[in-house]
Amino acid sequence: MAIIAGVLIAVITIGTISVNANAAMKVEAYTADIGGLSSILEINGNVESDSMKTYYSKVDGTIGKVHVKAGDFVKKGDIIVSYDADEIERLTAIAQSYKEADLGNYNNAVQTGKRTAGLYGEATRNIKVLDQQIADTQAALIQRQNDLANKRAALADEGAKLQISLIDWADKPDSEEFENLQKLVQTNAYEQQYSSEILQMQEEINSLGVALEGYKTYKAEMSSQKAATQMGLMTDGAKEEIEAIKTANELASDDTIANLNEAAGGIKAEFDGVVSGINVIEGCSVGKGTELVTIKSIDDVVVKLKANKYDIVNIEEGQITTVVIKNKEYTGKVSRISRMADEGGQSSAIGVEVKLDAPDSNIILGIEVKAKIQTANANDALRVPAHALWEDEDGTFVFVVKDDKAVKTKVETGVRNENMVEICSGINKGDVVVWNETSEITDGMSVKVN
Repeated sequence: MAIIAGVLIAVITIGTISVNANAAMKVEAYTADIGGLSSILEINGNVESDSMKTYYSKVDGTIGKVHVKAGDFVKKGDIIVSYDADEIERLTAIAQSYKEADLGNYNNAVQTGKRTAGLYGEATRNIKVLDQQIADTQAALIQRQNDLANKRAALADEGAKLQISLIDWADKPDSEEFENLQKLVQTNAYEQQYSSEILQMQEEINSLGVALEGYKTYKAEMSSQKAATQMGLMTDGAKEEIEAIKTANELASDDTIANLNEAAGGIKAEFDGVVSGINVIEGCSVGKGTELVTIKSIDDVVVKLKANKYDIVNIEEGQITTVVIKNKEYTGKVSRISRMADEGGQSSAIGVEVKLDAPDSNIILGIEVKAKIQTANANDALRVPAHALWEDEDGTFVFVVKDDKAVKTKVETGVRNENMVEICSGINKGDVVVWNETSEITDGMSVKVN
């Protein structure tokens, strides 16, 4: 009996050991399915504005009030800096006076030029007329002088002939012929001096002489006038110069007045943004070109990242990215990848910029965020958990349950993230893959889905 009992105990023990050896391992399981799958890459970065504007003073003046502080959010049209109103009004009046004075100087120059040109033209025209009058008068004077000389010569010739005749009749002094000849000689002598024709000629000669002297005197005056005005004549170049000066002065005055009018309304933000710098204080004097305030736009926001050499191979422009700022998620796209690594620290990094699609007033510039870049995406992927994936010298494999046994099955993978993996070949939809996070599964092992 003792021997039988011992045998039975041995049999029971051996049976127990056999049963324990063939007991199924409890495993986790997942049925391969079809669905969307994205590969996400997380990189730290900083939120920055991709555009900014520094406002400079366009006028010389005194700052009346600074309406913002560094870090303030401003909307388009908000007044950020205002000038002393009384001073701006005074400067505007002065600028307007300068503009009117410049216009007066221009008008005076034009009028003076026209007057000078008129005097020069008058002298030129008159000299031409006077030259002709002088020539005509001189010709008439010479003609009348010749006529007078010819008349006197004729009378003298006639007188000489009468004298000869009188000599011929001298031996008959009592004769009537002698008396007549004496009378004719006397008449001839008188006519040579006082005949009306000779007197008229003499008067005409005198008048022509006076007229000639008058013409010459007037010509001398016109010549002096022409010489005096010739130097003051405005050339085409001079006309163009004063026109250019007038235009330049008008533009400068209009620009100054426009800037003063703008300053009277204060310096206004041209877009929604955040004040990043203030360089003036209330009551200080500023000159034209002085830097006042800098504003960074929140309408054009980028997240600047630094990717290492392993991550950069998976990043491409256009990839969808999300960031969380103040518990709000913003979407964007990779907009720029630097083509040069930044040398800094222990290793180099490549700059990556993500442009946000719809930034708003909740954006905080300069804040550090974690950007999640969707580096790959598959809409109809055959998916299994990343935990189900194994690797050895033959490649990547999973364990598929067939008849309650784990069958080692080689697979090819595609898109993956920290949770799921795309299976490109090796298994089919509906296959059940298993894994155990604490124990090793071997090919052919009996398994029981937990």
